[in-house]
Amino acid sequence: MTFAIHRGMSRLLGAAAIVAGLAAPAQAQQTFEFAVWYSDRDYYAPMTTKWAQQVEQVTEGRVKMKLHYSGSLVPAKDTVAAVRNGSVGGGTTSISFLAGIVRELSYMEPFFWIPAEAKAGQDMMDKLTPPSRALMEQRGMALMFGLPSSGLITACRGPHIKTVADWKGKKVRAAGRWQGEQLTAVGASPVAIDPGELYIAVQNGTVDCTMFLANLALSGKIYEVAKNITYWNDGANSSFYYVNLDQWKKVSSADQKKILDMSDKLAKDWAIEQISMQQTAA
Repeated sequence: MTFAIHRGMSRLLGAAAIVAGLAAPAQAQQTFEFAVWYSDRDYYAPMTTKWAQQVEQVTEGRVKMKLHYSGSLVPAKDTVAAVRNGSVGGGTTSISFLAGIVRELSYMEPFFWIPAEAKAGQDMMDKLTPPSRALMEQRGMALMFGLPSSGLITACRGPHIKTVADWKGKKVRAAGRWQGEQLTAVGASPVAIDPGELYIAVQNGTVDCTMFLANLALSGKIYEVAKNITYWNDGANSSFYYVNLDQWKKVSSADQKKILDMSDKLAKDWAIEQISMQQTAA
């Protein structure tokens, strides 16, 4: 009799466990509509596409990043506000677009770029990413990863910029406040222009030159309208990839960890590749 009761209870408990498992709500799939201002021809595009694919892979399809290239979802200048208010799920911009809201990031505008030594670049990313994530969360955004910039150029409609005196009187598109301060100091007039509008602005003479990254000048075909290019062997204005914090909180903590661990590794691997490409180009 006792054995029969115990066996009956075991079956009852087993059945209850099955029912509870069936009743437990599954995690809803989260698809982040992700705004990318540069084109799918850009130097950064393969990495961004790979990152989105790996997000889906490491979460077994529970989280997806749906990429919208060429500013087709929102332009760069509107991305931060759109992500914060939830109009879009996520996006990427250079730090200059964030520095007005997350003031501490302004230090990273001029300094967060790829150095020549791989370990130095990776150490820098390890140290800067955790506090950057904390600062972004305070403003309603979850930072996936930050990617230091590649080489900085000046592309001009007129003659090359070779000396400090060559800047005087030039109207120059500047990427962020610190570039504007530098240009003003050498006698140029900084102009703020969304990257997606830059080609037309240079073509029409709204600006004489632009400060830009080499890869973006290539993918945006800026060389067609500004053919005299000076390479500065320097970097500027790294990119941040981030999502709306409220939507991010709907992702399980286990999947959040998988995504961030993968993102950190991918960004550091890509930084090493950038170093190699810069050295080859130089």
